[in-house]
Amino acid sequence: MAGFELDLRDEYSATLNTFFHFAVLGLITLVTGRPFLFPSLGPSAYLLATGEQPREEGPYHVIGGHAVAVVSGLLAYELFANDVSAYVVFARPDPAFTMELVYLSASATVAMMLTTATMLVTKTNHPAACATTLIVGLGLMGGIEDAVIIVVAVAVLWYAHEHAISRVATWYGFDPDEPRE
Repeated sequence: MAGFELDLRDEYSATLNTFFHFAVLGLITLVTGRPFLFPSLGPSAYLLATGEQPREEGPYHVIGGHAVAVVSGLLAYELFANDVSAYVVFARPDPAFTMELVYLSASATVAMMLTTATMLVTKTNHPAACATTLIVGLGLMGGIEDAVIIVVAVAVLWYAHEHAISRVATWYGFDPDEPRE
């Protein structure tokens, strides 16, 4: 492959960074018993750990994008799917053609529309936050307590990366390059 270059130090750095990101949040989850680990943290942690797309790594984008997503998801869920959860609906033997799926589909669609429009208007572009809006809009996490937890977890992820993990990685010479270069 033309241009292929293997630099294990780079892969080691990104992998170690990701380990520390999730170790911090896992410890908080263990101590609090609250869901400080959720699927949309994965893409955000990847962007931070690999140094990919630096424009989307700053706190305004990472935290702001997830905050926009949470608010959009909560609003859509309250308007369309209040008290319906994808967990419950899809656990049933045959949920096809139910009004609950109509409500969830409407909630997810509106949540994505609101998130997209609001991130573009506020310039908080962070694609990983689109997963957050679906988590909330589908009733997988929701309510004010979970909304606060999501935003705090994202803030902890960014803060730990910016003020500890990336600095230690740089000190030891393990600072990943842009993966698409």
